[in-house]
Amino acid sequence: MSELIWLNGQVMPLSDARIGVEDRGYQFADGVYEVVRFYGGKLFTLTQHMDRLERSAAGISLPMALPKSELIDQINRFLPRTGLKEGMIYLQMTRGCSPRNHAFPECKGTLLFYARELPPVPEPGAAPGLTLISVLDERWSRCWIKSIALLPNVLAKNAAIARGADEAVFVLDGNVSECCASNFFAVSRGKVLTHPVGPKVLPGITRMVLLEVAKQVGVEVVERPVSEAEALAADEVFITSTTRELAWVKTWNGRMIGRGECGPVTLRLHQAFAQRVKAETR
Repeated sequence: MSELIWLNGQVMPLSDARIGVEDRGYQFADGVYEVVRFYGGKLFTLTQHMDRLERSAAGISLPMALPKSELIDQINRFLPRTGLKEGMIYLQMTRGCSPRNHAFPECKGTLLFYARELPPVPEPGAAPGLTLISVLDERWSRCWIKSIALLPNVLAKNAAIARGADEAVFVLDGNVSECCASNFFAVSRGKVLTHPVGPKVLPGITRMVLLEVAKQVGVEVVERPVSEAEALAADEVFITSTTRELAWVKTWNGRMIGRGECGPVTLRLHQAFAQRVKAETR
């Protein structure tokens, strides 16, 4: 079966999809996006992702292309047509196609989404540990918006790849904010430390669920700025994202974190998160 895409209300093969060269997403990165995981053909936290999409759109004065309830319905109708069971939905919404001008145009926006297959997430504690590097945080101050303008993140990711690492950690004024495609957490003396959501930290949906399950299993989470030195000395470090769930970190800037293994707090939280996923997608 060929890959399918939903584009402005029409479902077609992905290879047949066309968007004008003057689409503002292409020329200005004038748009927002979401990535939603599905397990066994069932979407996880779809409503929460669409809530964030709505907030991101409002953050750039972009009208929603469809009412949120209708968009949720269209995605739920689309997924079974793909035949996929494990994967993600990528959704992008831009201000649409119009003659190039910095001023907002009066035009119809572009909305699209498609599904991609992903391998099942490894069982908690089973995946190899990640390697991180630090990079200077040179991004804008509206990182709470899930903008398609991701060039600083792309450059950071490729800086990590060039040094044989998996992910890059943004550091500004000595404090860790987040990674280029994930939220960041350190564990010190049994407490989980993470930077609050705000100008430099995206309100991750996996992050949100993690905070909920941490409370349920009795793990204390402290939201405050965390210095790079404090984080490097932590007992455990892990990152969260829609596609990775919770992923433990083995080394950072060539330095081993803790004992170089998935720590007990990270494992406990990932097990609780996995149970949440199973409960909501069974």
